[in-house]
Parts: sequence; structure tokens; C-alpha cells
Amino acid sequence: MINTLNSSAQETLESVRSDIIKKWGEIATEGESESDASEFYAENKTEQELLNRISTSSKSVDQMKPLTAEKLAAFQKQLDKTGIVYLSRIPPFMKPLKVRHLLEKFGKIGHIYLAPEDPKIRLRRKKYGGNKKKNYTEGWVEFLDKKVAKNFYHDDLWNIKYLPKFKWNHLTEQIAYENASRAQRLQAEISQARRENKDYVKKVEKSKMIKSMQEKKLKKRKTTDESLDMNSDDINDNNKEDEHETIRRKFKQRKLISSELNLEIKHDKVSHENQRNSSTISSNNSTREIDPEYQSGRLFVFDRSGISFLMDL
Repeated sequence: MINTLNSSAQETLESVRSDIIKKWGEIATEGESESDASEFYAENKTEQELLNRISTSSKSVDQMKPLTAEKLAAFQKQLDKTGIVYLSRIPPFMKPLKVRHLLEKFGKIGHIYLAPEDPKIRLRRKKYGGNKKKNYTEGWVEFLDKKVAKNFYHDDLWNIKYLPKFKWNHLTEQIAYENASRAQRLQAEISQARRENKDYVKKVEKSKMIKSMQEKKLKKRKTTDESLDMNSDDINDNNKEDEHETIRRKFKQRKLISSELNLEIKHDKVSHENQRNSSTISSNNSTREIDPEYQSGRLFVFDRSGISFLMDL
């Protein structure tokens, strides 16, 4: 009896395996072998569990017990604890098995489904010499514990890029250069602020100096105006007083020499004649009046008082 059950289980296992491989073989596009479909089948846990359950079952159908209400409640409770995570983007050509391997570090995983790309896009890529592997666009991962699915990394998106010909010393040099440039900019800003402050203080001092000079000029102008007014009043008063006084002028006279007295006596008559002739020549500004009149080699000189004396040439 047990042998017949084992043989029937093996037949069922083989039929299910062949159906799954055939199913994914039909979906596969040109250039994809049935080994790829079997690999995908191996990555799918639900079918694997089904096959394992069929292969390991050694009990007959008569010995299978129906599920009780307690077991159904426990199953529903376990189902309520599960949580699903959505993957908006799958790394290029990463397979479900790799995704499971990476995410199992955080918690136990139930089902995984990755949506394949459009077959037309894959055909176009293969046509132009691109990668022939299957690519996935998005996916869903079921965690058996929803606390793991709702941890504090669930909204984070990582963007990773390879930097060709970039070494670690380049990074340290770049950081040192950025720090030096930042310090230089800070020093330049500080020096500029100091210059502006000095310029501002200098302008303030200059404005104060100009203001004080203007105030001094105004004060001086006021004092000069007042003094001019006082002087003009005094001058007007003095002019009024001088109008009433008689004008008297005094001139300093020099003393006469004896020789000049003798000449004056001898030539008294000649002086009167010369005085009449010299009336046409008069100069109020000069101290002496000279008439270049030659008579028998002699020159008669007249001063302002009209006194003449004779000089030999």
C-alpha cells in the first residue's frame, strides 16, 4: 500500500514539475532555454513547498484529516501578521533568488513576485546586441513579520553609482581642497568686512571734521559780520563828526640852507618871471617841479612852494 502511494506521489510530482516548466517555457521569448524556466521555478517558494509536501507525504488520502476551526484561526492570525513591501525598481538583471537572499537578512520572507519587462523591449535589446538576460521592472516582497516590513528604512531610496578611475586618495584630496577653499573664502569675507568697517569709520570721521569746519566757518562769518556792522556804524558816526569839523592839513617843512637863502635874495626878480612861465607845468604828486629851461648855461629849479634856486650845469 505504501509503495503504491509513493509511486503515485512521484507521478504527481513529475507531472506538476513538467507542467510548470512547460508553462514558463511558453512564456519565455526566443533565446531563453527551459533551464531558465526551471531556475525560475526553483526560485518560487510556493510551488517548491507544494512539491515538497507532495513528495514527503507518505500518508494516504483516507488518513488526511480536515482542518479544524482552531487551525484555521491560527492560519488567519499568521496571515494577518504578514507585511508586503513594494520595490519600485529592481537592479538590472537581478533575479528573484538574489532579491530573496539580500532581503532575508532583515527577516523571514514568504512570497516574492517580480514583474518582468515588456517582451518587445527585451527583443529590441537583443536585436541590437544588448544583454539577453531577463530584466524586471518592479516587485513585491512578503515578510512574515510586518514589523520588519515597516522598519525605519522602508521609505529610503538608495542611488548607487560606480565612479571609474576614482581612488580613495582622490576623495581625501577633494575634501582637503574643499576645506581649504572654504577657509580661504571665509578669510576673504572677514578681510572684506574689516575693510568696509575701516572705510565706514573713516567716512564718519571725515563727515564729523567737515561738519565742525562748517560750524567754525559759520561762527567766524557771524563774528565778522557783526564786527563789520560795528565798524560801519563807527565809520558813519565819524563821517558825521568830520563833516562838522574844518579840514586842516599840516605838512612837514625842511630847514633852509644859507646858500639857498643867498640865491633867493639875488634872483628874486628872475624867480617871479619863471614862476609865471612854470604855471603851465604843475604836478600835484611830485615833490619838485623842474622846468628844463636853459638860459646862458644855467638851470632854474622850482620847488612846490614856488621858491626857485639856480644850478650851474
